[in-house]
Amino acid sequence: MSARIRDLLLAQVYQQRSEATLRVLHETPGSDLDWKVKAPLIVETPSGAVVTIERWSLAGLEWPDDAPECPKAATLSVPFQGVDIRFPVRLSKPNSNSTVQLEGLSGRQRETLALFYRSLLSGRMASSGDVITSLDTPVDLVPMEETEGEQSRKPVRFLPRSLRVAFNVATYLLIAAAVVGVIGNNIFTNLDRIDIQHGRVLAPMIPSFPPAKGYIKQIAVTPGQEVLEGDLLFLMDDAEAEAALKRTEAELALARAELSNVNDALKNLQSQSSSEILAERVATAMRFYAEFVQDGGFDDMRRQWLSLRERNPDLAQSVDPVLIVTNLLKAEERNRSSAVKALEATKEAQQQIIESNHVRATTDGVVQDFTVSAGQPFRGTPEELIFETAEPRMTMGWVSERFAETIYIGMPATIGFNEKGDRISIPGEVWDVRAGDNPERPGEFGIIVTVRPTGLSSRQTKTHLRLGAPVNLEAKRQLGTRFGTWIKSMDPRSGQPHD
Repeated sequence: MSARIRDLLLAQVYQQRSEATLRVLHETPGSDLDWKVKAPLIVETPSGAVVTIERWSLAGLEWPDDAPECPKAATLSVPFQGVDIRFPVRLSKPNSNSTVQLEGLSGRQRETLALFYRSLLSGRMASSGDVITSLDTPVDLVPMEETEGEQSRKPVRFLPRSLRVAFNVATYLLIAAAVVGVIGNNIFTNLDRIDIQHGRVLAPMIPSFPPAKGYIKQIAVTPGQEVLEGDLLFLMDDAEAEAALKRTEAELALARAELSNVNDALKNLQSQSSSEILAERVATAMRFYAEFVQDGGFDDMRRQWLSLRERNPDLAQSVDPVLIVTNLLKAEERNRSSAVKALEATKEAQQQIIESNHVRATTDGVVQDFTVSAGQPFRGTPEELIFETAEPRMTMGWVSERFAETIYIGMPATIGFNEKGDRISIPGEVWDVRAGDNPERPGEFGIIVTVRPTGLSSRQTKTHLRLGAPVNLEAKRQLGTRFGTWIKSMDPRSGQPHD
């Protein structure tokens, strides 16, 4: 066999292996790529060791026995005309006898390595243009041809052009109408309403209670309890007033006992006036005289009476000791009765003072909360007792001064809030309008607007409107109603009776 024929056969073999290499650029390396070439490749490990690969193929590298242990990642250098092309690679070695496989190569890296491999097989040096082309190769090559599944599908039948045009026009018109409707509604809504800022729920509260003397003895209510006017809230313990009342009660009991004794003595003496035994009558009068009038002096009065009785019996009847003692007992009875009444009045007054010292509800309402406890004094400050009256709750907000000529008392409004995740809106009306500062910007002049809910009872406002909760307040200008009224006023027949 001549040398020319041998070269042709070798060239054909190299051409076939080069084509096989190109077919597997995007496939998993197979057995037909195991043809190892003997050309140096440089692998630099992460530790800095340099390993020269003498035999390799596109399927893998033949790791030298005297080289360090094969790492999982390294830098591969491909020599090209005295210049090294370097790129990172991932290495894997399934077992000790297998070759080291290259994993995770990008399209450009595979193309560059395949170009060097083909050059070695063909015996021809790769040109600079081929190398640059390999470096510029896209990462993924996407076939532009139809697949068999796509070719097997039936062609889609489209509607006639006129129908498609009509459908598109109708769709655009619907979208335009929706957009115009939403924008127009928002514009009209913004023109028809006044947004009242910083809305919050207010409740009619009693600012303070009169202070009480002494200390709290007992708390008769609980937070959130509804009470009526005059109901006891705190039972106070005033030691000084209680002591004075006890002294008056003791004095009153003694005075009543003395008055009872005088009454008994007077009845006994009057019953003896009909007795014919003079000695018994005089003895009884003497005993009551010494007990209720004074001790001593009765014997002189009795002797003078007896002496006068012998001389002038008629005149002696006016100075009868029994009659004198009876009159004295009646006077004492009157004095003792007056003392009892005075002590009773004093007792009643002291009881009223003690009762008035207890803290009671000044009106119907709800005890929202209190911060005092038994054994503490009560000074009547708003922090100690939060008491809401039975009046319905209202809402309050702020608007700019530019609405001074627009907003008015009685203007329709809405109150919006969130209750357990549900958005609720209730009707209301502007209850009060007054000048005031912006609560968020002190010093900025504006208008404080109070909105009262309509159609709700006082109890319902307390149920739905939580004290201090934020609310969305809007005042209604009623442009639609006013426009309709204006249209009706343009009718010349308006206000005239119809036939």
